[in-house]
Amino acid sequence: MAAQTYRVKSKKLAPLHTAVVRLACPTPQIADAFSVAMPEVLDCIARQGSSVAGAAFARYFDYVPERAEFEAGVPVSTPIAAQGRVEPGRLPGGRVARSVHRGPYDGLQHAHDAIGDWVLAHDHDPAGPVWEVYVKGPQHGEDSSRWETEVVWPLRK
Repeated sequence: MAAQTYRVKSKKLAPLHTAVVRLACPTPQIADAFSVAMPEVLDCIARQGSSVAGAAFARYFDYVPERAEFEAGVPVSTPIAAQGRVEPGRLPGGRVARSVHRGPYDGLQHAHDAIGDWVLAHDHDPAGPVWEVYVKGPQHGEDSSRWETEVVWPLRK
């Protein structure tokens, strides 16, 4: 497969209410931890009469090759109350830099690198934890070349 070219754009986003589970695990176990947390999130949303208002995401607070600390969740139509491990959350509004990665998750770092280069080249400053929105993934079929992940970096300027 040819190397992907990443087109980075700046956009202003509205804040979103979310339902999330906060997780910490060895980096190779992120997908497993995510897949265990998501049914809890979806059950909580259904029990409280809210609804899913967007694609699943992971928002990373700390990420090193050995370990990740992140929240796994979805945007919701109305705020939820804490239930078990599920907590109300919020994706921040404001200016972001974003790009789309197409293909398996093991190539996501290339999208992050492209955004990092763009941020530096355009004299911006990152403004907090980054997130990945899993627009199309394993739930959409086995062909990982068709998966689509939006990578989002909040900006200060």
